[in-house]
Amino acid sequence: MSQVDIAKLIDAAEPDVVILERVAYGAGQTNWFVCRESGEYRTVFAGLRPGSRVTVLLDGQIARSRYSDSVRATILRIAAAEHDCVVGVLSADPVRLTVEFIAGPGELDEFEETFGDHSEVYVGPFPGPDDDGVKAITFTVPDEDGVVRPHPH
Repeated sequence: MSQVDIAKLIDAAEPDVVILERVAYGAGQTNWFVCRESGEYRTVFAGLRPGSRVTVLLDGQIARSRYSDSVRATILRIAAAEHDCVVGVLSADPVRLTVEFIAGPGELDEFEETFGDHSEVYVGPFPGPDDDGVKAITFTVPDEDGVVRPHPH
């Protein structure tokens, strides 16, 4: 799938397209982004690291919510079922998410202190490298020489 095809899918998707970058040779390092407006993905794509495996979530599986007791319960339910839950908040950079992987109430209590009541949060299970072209697209960023190679992520 070409970058043009990916761009068309992102533009046609619901708002709040979440992008996960699994950094090549990053020992599990991830970067998380959200595109809330058309065209923001260009900024994200321009900063992706060579060799990274990137998943673009088009279906809201990491969904935006206003933080509440109900959202807290959802986070803890996902954490219990999946081992942990992705919880992200917008950082100072408007397309970057600050993400924590919450495994239980103690971790959530600590993370809550960083964002406060009624903040917008992004919540969901950690996504796999899905690539069905409808709900998600996964691709590997070419190395600096333009060649796509497998790398540990």
